[in-house]
Amino acid sequence: MDEKKKSSAEDEDVREFKEVMNTLKETVPEIIKGIVDAIYSGTNAEEFGKQVANFYKSMVDVGMDKGDAYELTRKFMESRDISGIIKKILSEGNWGNWKGDKVDSEKVTSIIKEKVNDEIKKSMEDTDE
Repeated sequence: MDEKKKSSAEDEDVREFKEVMNTLKETVPEIIKGIVDAIYSGTNAEEFGKQVANFYKSMVDVGMDKGDAYELTRKFMESRDISGIIKKILSEGNWGNWKGDKVDSEKVTSIIKEKVNDEIKKSMEDTDE
């Protein structure tokens, strides 16, 4: 009898996992596309290019070696890479909070945007130091 309960519980876990994966498959690409579109629009890309150029120029203007300035500029750019930020958020996320709940894509979008903004602010502070 205990084996049947264990097997039933395992089946339920597999079913729940499949539901979560299907929900993620349906919602995450849309969420990521929205975030990427918002961040990498033509206007934002042009502004980002100017920020990177100004950052490098300011490092060189204060007398920093061009190689060191390049390395800092590379880190500056990486700190604003949306795919890296999302990867970090997903790897650190507590997805157990969603278990048993119907996933609301607007809520997930809002949380991801908030986390992305937090990471960008944090990386800006790290760069300023």
